Amino acid sequence: SLLVGTPAGRGKRIGKLEYAGRVGSGFDERLLGDLRKRFDDLKTGKHPFTEEPPIDRPTTWLKPKLVAEVEFAEWTADGRLRAPVFLRLREDAKPRNKKEKGPAEIRPRQSRARATPSQDEADTATLLAALEGRDEKALVPIRGERVSLTNLNKVLWPADENAGLRAYTKRDLLRYLLQTSPWLMPHIADRPLTMIRMPDGIHGERFFQKHWDRSFPSFVETITLFSESKEEAHTYFLCNNVPTLLWLGQVGTLELHVWHSRASTYPEAAGASTDYASSLESLEASILNRPDWVVFDIDPYIYSGKEAKGAEPEYNVQAFDKGKTVAFWLKELLESIGLRAIVKTSGKTGLHVFVPIVRTLDFDAVRSISQAVSEHLRRQHPKEITTEWATTKRTGKIFMDYNMNARAKTLNVAYSPRGVPGAPVSMPLTWEALEKAHPMDFTMENALARLEKTGDAWKDALRLKQNIEALIDFWKG
Repeated sequence: SLLVGTPAGRGKRIGKLEYAGRVGSGFDERLLGDLRKRFDDLKTGKHPFTEEPPIDRPTTWLKPKLVAEVEFAEWTADGRLRAPVFLRLREDAKPRNKKEKGPAEIRPRQSRARATPSQDEADTATLLAALEGRDEKALVPIRGERVSLTNLNKVLWPADENAGLRAYTKRDLLRYLLQTSPWLMPHIADRPLTMIRMPDGIHGERFFQKHWDRSFPSFVETITLFSESKEEAHTYFLCNNVPTLLWLGQVGTLELHVWHSRASTYPEAAGASTDYASSLESLEASILNRPDWVVFDIDPYIYSGKEAKGAEPEYNVQAFDKGKTVAFWLKELLESIGLRAIVKTSGKTGLHVFVPIVRTLDFDAVRSISQAVSEHLRRQHPKEITTEWATTKRTGKIFMDYNMNARAKTLNVAYSPRGVPGAPVSMPLTWEALEKAHPMDFTMENALARLEKTGDAWKDALRLKQNIEALIDFWKG
């Protein structure tokens, strides 16, 4: 693949490039041979960018003397090319800044599959305006369709005066989803979606829903996947634009759960198969069988004493603090072998620790890694940690669920609300912030203000990937 950039321009170290991403598609053997000959005379010991780009493998740097014509889907929010394809070297063109007018060396493809940031911003403004006031219904024009928003004043999270918890309505849910969409969308895009629907609120019926057998708006994207259990192809939803996020809230989706893999080769898996539907073999050979991270699901089984007989543990401070202790033990272990982990609250009782990885490994390999690390930590702290499947054997300990690393397994996406009292949300955190954090610190009421102040703690989760293939034998041992 090629690392490409655009001229930095005036005041930004003239002669340097602003990094624009990795181009790994559009090459054949003949072209690669021709490029190699051209590149041999341009080798240098220093990178040409204003800042060193995120790299995870040996890289040969070149003097920035050649202009490449690259086609791509869009510019990402952090100035990268989405889904770039190499077209040719431009012998007739000089390097020019991406904002300058003239013949484009880097040009976006026209695509209906993905909304641009400007489209999403316009949609958000229109939809937020429709939620003003106290009317029970609103009819909103979205991308050529008229979408009906109903029961806007229905209470989905009832108040609890004894616990000091306010009520939240469907209007509050829709407003939250829209206002946090700039931070939420990068984490949900291209991932097959499971809806946790509670149309009558958190105390009513709740059900998991992967498929939809009724009509739905045209702006809602879908993906067809082969089902191993049913031995046939099925359609899943993708949430790739703001109107879809609003529609999910309108139909009572209080929690958004997603796969750990994406139906996208961006940014580091160019050339990977995108045949998800032909057969089980094709799905297993596709990019959807390569997760974006190793998952460690930290779930306290320390009871508050208020649970009904047979119920799962409720949130309590003692349990969450022990879960944090285990998370920091895990962080220390991962750092000892050179790996960076990121963390978020589950929004309920637990924590989710992820290790972002280059997508070269399938789910089986990643699950074996998570299991080996979890078992190693359990052996170090047998009184505090368990990996037992029998619930009765987990009591009083922190359960580390390595089986979450499986194709089609889902966890709530970053910033998703949770269907429990108080409307907490799953909040990505820095490790420093985790030290004093508790789940109810982050709710639909205050999450936006926090994001506007601190930004997304996971903003680099898909860019700063780590190559862990060389560590597999160590982790398995």
